[in-house]
Amino acid sequence: MASTKIPPQVREIVRRYALEHDLLRPGAIVVAVSGGADSTALLLLLADLAADLALVLNVAHFDHRIRKTGSREARSVSELAARVGATVRIGRAETAPKSEDEARDARYAFLRRVAAERNGAPIATGHTRDDQAETVLLHLTRGSGLAGLAGMRPSRDGVVRPLLCIGRAETVAVCRANGIAPIEDPSNRSLAYARNRIRRKVLPELAAIDPQVTTAIARLADAAAEVASSHRDRAAEALDRAASDGAIDLDRLGGDPAVAKEALALAWERVTGRVLSARHREAVAEQAARRDGRAALDLPGGRLVRDRATLHIEPRRVASS
Repeated sequence: MASTKIPPQVREIVRRYALEHDLLRPGAIVVAVSGGADSTALLLLLADLAADLALVLNVAHFDHRIRKTGSREARSVSELAARVGATVRIGRAETAPKSEDEARDARYAFLRRVAAERNGAPIATGHTRDDQAETVLLHLTRGSGLAGLAGMRPSRDGVVRPLLCIGRAETVAVCRANGIAPIEDPSNRSLAYARNRIRRKVLPELAAIDPQVTTAIARLADAAAEVASSHRDRAAEALDRAASDGAIDLDRLGGDPAVAKEALALAWERVTGRVLSARHREAVAEQAARRDGRAALDLPGGRLVRDRATLHIEPRRVASS
């Protein structure tokens, strides 16, 4: 394995963060590497920590077929994987995605397949403190609740984010120290994307007020996550108390409207596998506040049926081919 050159302070910050949040356990780990500065720095940092933490690195790279340079980028990632002694898997979309969401879904589907091949190994991504700030601001502009303000978590659903404790300046510094020129995605310069507008327009203005704005937003995300987690626990207790045989007794959800609203959103997730938007959560809460007659509401993933004070959630059936 080739040696890596990591600024000692950056290495220690990431190591402590990973240990604090139990992100890097001994064994296999799938490292998502696009070839950009953040994911390249992630691989270099994990390679530097691998011996101490008994990590077995498996690089995964996905070509979305958006750019003509996809093959060159895949070769670059493969060379980097070889440099640090990691295995590598290259995936490629069958067709170019029609949207950012479609691209993300295809990428994560590939990463989860690679993880499954390695006995459910965690997937490490290169999201940084800057990405966290952008995510929180995006959620804020869309009227998100506490869960949205919590942004990305260090570990969730098999994905770990060891770099949330450092910023983009540090990942660039790691690449520079190792003589690597990371791949830059040209779409990152386009203001057609909301995240880029926040990155290139909004955050610089906020930084003029407070140069440590991304750190401040990261603290907000952590505080929101703590409150949201407590709120979610109370909602789960209320739902367990009110649910029986596929029905929810609305009168048993308790007298706190916020907890009841969260409990119904949680019930929807459990039954349909879908997360309700703020607008749909309000629609469900309005129905749950009523006790007259019978009503039905079609929502993403299924149908909500209220019969006086009893609520049923009917998942949408997927037609078999």
